[in-house]
Amino acid sequence: MYDVYAEHQRQLHASNPRLRQNFANSVFCCLTVNSGPRTVTDPHADSANRPDGWCGITCCGPFDHKRGGQLVLWDLKLVIDFPPGCTIFIPSALLVHSNCPIQPGERRYSMTQYTAGGLFRWEKFWENASEEERAQWLTDRATRWERGLALFPIIP
Repeated sequence: MYDVYAEHQRQLHASNPRLRQNFANSVFCCLTVNSGPRTVTDPHADSANRPDGWCGITCCGPFDHKRGGQLVLWDLKLVIDFPPGCTIFIPSALLVHSNCPIQPGERRYSMTQYTAGGLFRWEKFWENASEEERAQWLTDRATRWERGLALFPIIP
């Protein structure tokens, strides 16, 4: 997955030299900073992100992660302790997710890195593709999910 994102970003930046990376060592094109001071999200899926892609979420702030701020992955029926300073990667377009409220007087912030699905489509097909390549892309839609699924790790 890392290689797919890195190559996408390389091609995107080569096509437009004015573009700048958010961080020199990140393969994600987009960054959202939730500056709180009590960042809490309602259950949602990031449907505009690449469906088979990852989203990196980092949380920060002085809060008791045992009493609030947990990450909830609704589809998997999981509630995950998410201490300040930790990062987790999830397929945010596929999983409905949120986080729990924190305690009164505490503060929680988050930073999310991702690449919108539209950037992959634009860079690969709409910017420089021939009519034949566009037609093939539309034909491949029926099986694209299988290639995307193959990018996820398998844990024995």
